[in-house]
Amino acid sequence: MSETPVTVLGLGDMGTALARALVGAGHRTTVWNRTAAEAEALAAEGAR
Repeated sequence: MSETPVTVLGLGDMGTALARALVGAGHRTTVWNRTAAEAEALAAEGAR
């Protein structure tokens, strides 16, 4: 499977779960949220 870049906008419960699944599957995942603090944990897991 080729790496597909994706972006997740909004890191509520659903966005966070989706982003974690995409990072875990090896996709280059960019995340964005109104507050940067919400994205920091995902950045530590490999999201951009």
